[in-house]
Amino acid sequence: MKTKIVILGAGYAGILCANRLEKQNQNVEIFIVSDSILFQERIRFHEYAAHTKEKKIPIPNLLRKNIHFVPGKIIKILPHANQVMVETKTGVNHFEYDFLVVSIGSSGIRNHSEDENSIQSRDALDQFLANQKSKPLHHVCILGGGLTGIELASEWKEKFPNTNVTLVDQNIFGNRFSKPGKNHLEKKFKSLGIRIIETIEIKKIVSGKLIFKNNTELLFDSLLNCTGFLINPLLRESGFLTNDRNQIYVDPFLRSKEYQNIFVAGDAAKLEHSTLRMGCVTALPMGAYVADTITNTLKKKTLSPFSFQFFGRCVSLGRNDGLIQWTYGDDSPKERVITGKLAALIKETVNRFTIFSLKMEKRVPFRFYFWPKGNLFESKDFGLGNRKETRRVVN
Repeated sequence: MKTKIVILGAGYAGILCANRLEKQNQNVEIFIVSDSILFQERIRFHEYAAHTKEKKIPIPNLLRKNIHFVPGKIIKILPHANQVMVETKTGVNHFEYDFLVVSIGSSGIRNHSEDENSIQSRDALDQFLANQKSKPLHHVCILGGGLTGIELASEWKEKFPNTNVTLVDQNIFGNRFSKPGKNHLEKKFKSLGIRIIETIEIKKIVSGKLIFKNNTELLFDSLLNCTGFLINPLLRESGFLTNDRNQIYVDPFLRSKEYQNIFVAGDAAKLEHSTLRMGCVTALPMGAYVADTITNTLKKKTLSPFSFQFFGRCVSLGRNDGLIQWTYGDDSPKERVITGKLAALIKETVNRFTIFSLKMEKRVPFRFYFWPKGNLFESKDFGLGNRKETRRVVN
């Protein structure tokens, strides 16, 4: 009898994991479940929000032929029964599994008001674009000064220069970049005419207006929340041990701490005391690792814990500018940066390589994707590993 493996989510981690599993194991039956039939290239959602044409790739086109694609909505996971409930066109189906891979990604936000928009999921992006068509936008406000907020603000302002764009960051803007990196971001925003409001808390949000703790106000036509993302609450509702973002706590082998036959890859995984952060930069390695670890489990080989280290952050600042912030393995910034058109080219190359990796993992008979390995756990010197220097901790 074949080993049944069910993968929940057909994003970067899920597709890579499925293809890598299939080519390494002959006696397995793999099912991958997704509520969309199209692959969502989420690292480009800020481009699509600014009306860059989207390339739509059917998910089956990215999968090896022996993988079963199941379009449907995941209703509930029943870990004690080794089953998943999926609503499909034919009704609710129960899929049994020997191994389960949870790679559903992050599609939710922490809502502050009914006025908010988001580009975190395909549905949210579609809703934002539909709302935009119904009324012209003159004052766009973006909450959150992380990578998503920075890329969205610069992309939008470059495409619609007559729109007033304001980015609101409750922290110091650019605090996760080196001084040269932060200077470039500020210079770019100034040249585009993007207003930055930083180190200030929001008191409340009323219709078309932000009111800050110091009682100043900001008017907006559209409010885009990029302050942080949440996982589908079905993981918590299914009984998994989760954090406040609904991420499943995993062990060093990316297995659920409660169920050894359930692996978690991508945004849905929470490895305590590690330097991992959400994003395709970690989703791809985790998907590949889970495939290799399930394979080694089936072949009764010794398992090695997940190993990973960062090497840099790639930020697009419109179509012709960018910022490459080189980092140490724990994601803390080095002084070195690359800016301008070269950085934009590197960023675009990285984006294309993600799709290329999925396609190559499907096509070639051997494992294609590899990633930088290293210590991913925080150490007593604030996650600096073997470096003997100190730095300010940024929360």
